[in-house]
Amino acid sequence: MKNNRFFVLFMYSLGYLGISIFTQTAVKWYQYYYTPPAFNTQGLKMLVPISLIGFSMIVARIFDGISDPIVAYYSDKLNTKMGRRIPFVLFGSPVLMISFIMIWFPPVSEVSIVNFVYLTFVLSLFFVSFTAVVAPYLALIPEITKDAKERIILTMMQGITQIIGVMVAEAGSGILISIFNFKVMGIILGIFAFITLMLTPIFVKEEKIEEENIPTVGMFTSIKMTLANADFMYYLTAATALWFGINTLTIAMPYITEVLLKTPAEDSGFMIAGAFVVAVLFSFFVPKLTLLYGKKKLLMVFSIIFAFILTLTGLFGTVFNKTVSIIIILLAGIPLSVFFVVPNAMIADIAELDGIKTGQRREGMFFGAQGFIIKIVIGISSLVTPLLFKIFGYNAENPLGLQLCGPLAGAIIILSLMVLNKYSLTEKELERYKLESKK
Repeated sequence: MKNNRFFVLFMYSLGYLGISIFTQTAVKWYQYYYTPPAFNTQGLKMLVPISLIGFSMIVARIFDGISDPIVAYYSDKLNTKMGRRIPFVLFGSPVLMISFIMIWFPPVSEVSIVNFVYLTFVLSLFFVSFTAVVAPYLALIPEITKDAKERIILTMMQGITQIIGVMVAEAGSGILISIFNFKVMGIILGIFAFITLMLTPIFVKEEKIEEENIPTVGMFTSIKMTLANADFMYYLTAATALWFGINTLTIAMPYITEVLLKTPAEDSGFMIAGAFVVAVLFSFFVPKLTLLYGKKKLLMVFSIIFAFILTLTGLFGTVFNKTVSIIIILLAGIPLSVFFVVPNAMIADIAELDGIKTGQRREGMFFGAQGFIIKIVIGISSLVTPLLFKIFGYNAENPLGLQLCGPLAGAIIILSLMVLNKYSLTEKELERYKLESKK
């Protein structure tokens, strides 16, 4: 890979740093900020009733889900001098930054339905703008990579920047909150994440697509074609289960840390950041392992490992003391490194093969459909988690709700692997089709 090309791909991959900071910080802290435990080190007050907090995310994810196929369709159809994807990143990122900052500025300083309405609106705006930026951004992967090796190297770089972004969100947000407060944290991280996203429109130049390869089908036909792709649906089942597990752990960790491990909630960020240090180190082995064993096999093996680790979190504070619990969280970094590298490469393969077979380049719709389904599932997990807390308890006297989060997510992941096992697309098959299409 030439140095200039590597530089462009690296600049592109840095966009995932901002993407990761935006989503991880918002998902990690929004519930804790608006519905903190009775005793917390920040002196936060309850702003939204615990019974309503999950519905804010559900409503936001519904609007987000509706926007996914719309953004995907028009990013496939758009034909400008800047390209099909870059305009979305360029003009959507400022809205994303502003809506992220607004999350930390509730209008009322006590429990109020006004705060619930405000949070629902701001989260909806945040996730819709997030979709408008991220779906076109990801759809660039099959367009700017030349072969399987380059693709897995790019997704490895994206995986590393995504992991670093999560570390900044987990540990950096906690540090900023401790030094300043949630409002200052939101402003600093929002501006920083915005700058990293702007690197893509500055340095990445889209290749002009042939007019005959621009989709001619309507939006609903494009959606139907995408969902009719068997390998895509097999892959998507496993991907949604994994994100259910990751989101559940993200939401529950501040509570688990404070209630089960009797440590300040901010320390959960350092624990998860430690896991992502492990993930960064292991990420360098993922491309070689992928080329040796294939994407499907690698994803299945490490999904089993992650499900087992999630199940063990239910024993934190009882069977496992604080030290052992921290070690378990650190080990979660190994499967996470695979999840941040392999899935984007898999969906890029699926989209590219579909484009070869149909003659219509619909990468945006594949990433958009993935975004739609995963976000709905994340919204469900954001509703399930507080419901588990409410029904089974999330305090020192009655912590069962916290203890059930990990095992439930782990069981869902294991069940999803029965479907992923049917996935049949191989790297050799894709290369064969690519060679045939050039003849």
